[in-house]
Amino acid sequence: MRSLNIAVVMAFGWAALLGGLTAPVAGAETDPGQADSGKSLVVMGDSNTANATLATMQPQPTGVACPHLSTSWPNQLAQRMGLAQNNDFDDVSCVGAYLYRHGDDPYWTALTEARQAAADGAFGARTQAVLLQFGLNDVWGANHNAQSAVVPCLLNILRGCSTADAASDDYPPTPLTGHDYADHLRDIVTYIRYYAPNARIVLVGYQELHTPGDQSICMRILGVPAGIPHAGAVTDAFDSVQQAPRAAAPLLGVEYFDAAAVTAGHGLCSNDPWLNGVLTPGPDFLGQPGHPTVQGDAAVSQALQQYLSAPAPHGANG
Repeated sequence: MRSLNIAVVMAFGWAALLGGLTAPVAGAETDPGQADSGKSLVVMGDSNTANATLATMQPQPTGVACPHLSTSWPNQLAQRMGLAQNNDFDDVSCVGAYLYRHGDDPYWTALTEARQAAADGAFGARTQAVLLQFGLNDVWGANHNAQSAVVPCLLNILRGCSTADAASDDYPPTPLTGHDYADHLRDIVTYIRYYAPNARIVLVGYQELHTPGDQSICMRILGVPAGIPHAGAVTDAFDSVQQAPRAAAPLLGVEYFDAAAVTAGHGLCSNDPWLNGVLTPGPDFLGQPGHPTVQGDAAVSQALQQYLSAPAPHGANG
């Protein structure tokens, strides 16, 4: 049982993500006044966005090309919108990306992704939507130190691992707030508004990771479910990365897309998870553990297409 629980914890270690920001973006490559500038759809994010396989799940340092799974929700969305075949779509998401820079970590951040998109000529008058999905890597800190600190706590199956228990460790998870999220994205949003003046800016939440209010975490290993029943230190972190972008959207005057609502009932502990386990039998056998299955990405891409085809909510992107 102990070895099984270690496998579960290791699998969840693989599931963390994202990106960062520390200063305004500089050096735009396109003139926002040019009618033919930019690409229709721009996507920024982490491994939940790019998705990955067991062969491509390592975080990539800045300057190294980032692989994207062909069935990721951005690729499926671009196909649904008819943009993929016209090269009218730029996905600069990256495995390991942070919302903002953590210490000396070399990984991509929201800022470096925005700079890459600018270098690609992605922002302009033609840009219809810029989608950002960040946060889940940030709660684990530099080099994901919090994950390592939480492991012994999680392995105490009888006591469990609450946020209070994890706080006694050197690197407890750090829940994100809406103000944190807004502060780290504000300069990027200002930049996008200037160089892509017609674009809808949407903060994309995460798929349902666990049932809200539940403190259990689970992982299927070769299709066999295994779980840790008292893991509040992890589920509280999951909750914060769902709530932070929702709270940040009105602070930034942008939109929020609730991917958790689209995938409700399909979290890691559900009978029909839309998140990969470890070597899940079937088409997702090599999928990155804790990340969306092809079916989960399809559901999000379909819902996003419908969302973007409707008018923007009143007051957003104003």
